[in-house]
Amino acid sequence: MNDSNQLLSKITSFVSLKSLSPEELIRLAGEIRSFIIDNVSKTGGHLASSLGVVEITLALHHVLDLPKDKIIWDVGHQCYAHKILTGRKERFHTLRQYDGISGFPSRKESEYDCYGTGHASTSISAALGMAKARDIKKENFRIVAVIGDGSFTGGNALEAVNQAGYLGTPIIIVLNDNRMSISKNVGAFSEYTHRIERTEVYKNIKHSMNRLIENAGTIREELISLKQYIKEVGAPGLLFEKLGINYIGPVDGHNIGELLDAFQRAAEIHGPVLIHCKTVKGKGYHPAEENKSRFHGVSPFDAANGNDLKKNTGRTFTDVFAETMVKVAEKDPSVIAITAAMPDGTGLSRFKDAFPDRFFDVGIAEQHAVVFAAGMASQGFKPVCAIYSTFLQRAYDAIIHDVCLQGLPVLFAIDRAGIVGNDGPTHHGSFDISFLRHIPNLTIMAPRSENELEKMILFYLSLGKPAAIRFPRGNCMSIGDDPVEEIEIGRCEILRSGDDLTVISCGSVFSEVSLVVDSLNMKGIGVTFLNVRFIKPLDRSICSHIRKTGRVLIVEENSVQGGVGSAVLEMCAAENIKASFKLIGLPDIFIEHGDQSFLRKKYGLSHDAIFEESLRLLQACK
Repeated sequence: MNDSNQLLSKITSFVSLKSLSPEELIRLAGEIRSFIIDNVSKTGGHLASSLGVVEITLALHHVLDLPKDKIIWDVGHQCYAHKILTGRKERFHTLRQYDGISGFPSRKESEYDCYGTGHASTSISAALGMAKARDIKKENFRIVAVIGDGSFTGGNALEAVNQAGYLGTPIIIVLNDNRMSISKNVGAFSEYTHRIERTEVYKNIKHSMNRLIENAGTIREELISLKQYIKEVGAPGLLFEKLGINYIGPVDGHNIGELLDAFQRAAEIHGPVLIHCKTVKGKGYHPAEENKSRFHGVSPFDAANGNDLKKNTGRTFTDVFAETMVKVAEKDPSVIAITAAMPDGTGLSRFKDAFPDRFFDVGIAEQHAVVFAAGMASQGFKPVCAIYSTFLQRAYDAIIHDVCLQGLPVLFAIDRAGIVGNDGPTHHGSFDISFLRHIPNLTIMAPRSENELEKMILFYLSLGKPAAIRFPRGNCMSIGDDPVEEIEIGRCEILRSGDDLTVISCGSVFSEVSLVVDSLNMKGIGVTFLNVRFIKPLDRSICSHIRKTGRVLIVEENSVQGGVGSAVLEMCAAENIKASFKLIGLPDIFIEHGDQSFLRKKYGLSHDAIFEESLRLLQACK
């Protein structure tokens, strides 16, 4: 179809959108889906979730007066239609590309993005805070939180619902119920919302009862009591009503007419309202509907059939972790695997298939995952809690209070440590070394290769203490037949010895640093090259190498503040060692979205940048 004939090309403002009929909105929904599929097939992104909320987005934009009224998108990965309708259609081809538009809502990007998101379960809290601020300032506008049923299982969301019902503050909560987060949802609350969809019979009875009451005459009071009894025993949304949240639904989340009616009804209620919308994740694109988990977040693909355009031929650290977990569990029945709604992303779906009774997906509830693991560890099990670096931040208190304070042997398998790429600042694993390193009783490791990761997992099984292993997104370096020496707690690996410069590194950047060391040796520069392995406890013999060379280059993929370099500097200060140091890592900013290799180059973690810094350090010390 020629673009000039499409409705989407004619939507230039909210005035033009509001003038559309429900039939035209249905047509526009199809055009938006086609536009999203075409663009995301080239850029990659969160496809299935955005396809599932197109009608909800259109209905909200039709009813609300944006940007005066506010929409908060929980997580925000489903906001693509919203971005297209709020002046970003012409830049949508830059989605998640460096210097392009973000894949999540961003206050810096648009006045229509009233609140920045990227992690789950925050929208209702933020909406409630904004609503109370509105009321205190005696302003008048509507606030809508759009949250998925997966995010609704998170403690933050349930805490917010608890207060919203207590305060009675007018907000609208749109529950996008598709039975999915990244993988299939789990938990009693997910089952509760699923049961509600089967209560259409209640809606019919309610309407019939209302008609009877209107014409009841002398038995009117008895019918009112009967209606209340039916509501008590079988009403959908009863839990929300009991908490003080007005409930509307279930609503067909792909029916524009039903949605418009529900949103208009909600706007007339003075108090918190929950609109329960049943949707299909990946709606309108058959490959995404059939494989919701895979199309949650995708790399570029062929839009015609959904096939990947790029095949990953190497083994990732996640692959090695998953395979090793299955191997160790076969030999040790005390090994338990725990994840927070990420069985596919962490690779633990393989463990689930092999040992279903020893696998636990707790939903989007990282703090609970950690405390749950602590409880199992207290009873003699060896739980491995696999959580992305950026999401482990949400469980910080539990790591300290429930695991490390009690010295319980929980292993934190920290995936996606370092730069993750196009998901941007809400997802980069920039801080885990810094926020874990100062916690007593915690052993922290970073493998440089697949062999080393496997050995570190085996080491944890015999450690009997809390431990963490951080590893990056992407392929790992295989060292083939070259055996990794056995892991000894707090002992670094000495790979080269030289008198001119000490180079210290570990983990994700190690292979790049190794090439830099080769380049320095080719120039006749004697390098002592150390693989830290243990970020904590740090090998104190490192001090003797630093004394010998007097010049130290430390490279890591973590914030420089509080990272490995900081640990080495603290140790040298305690030993009164005088030397010249250069720390290379991530700067004191939130790293933007962009390709992993591009961002590493920009922030000085490429071969050429590290090599040049090495030469500058040597030159400055002459």
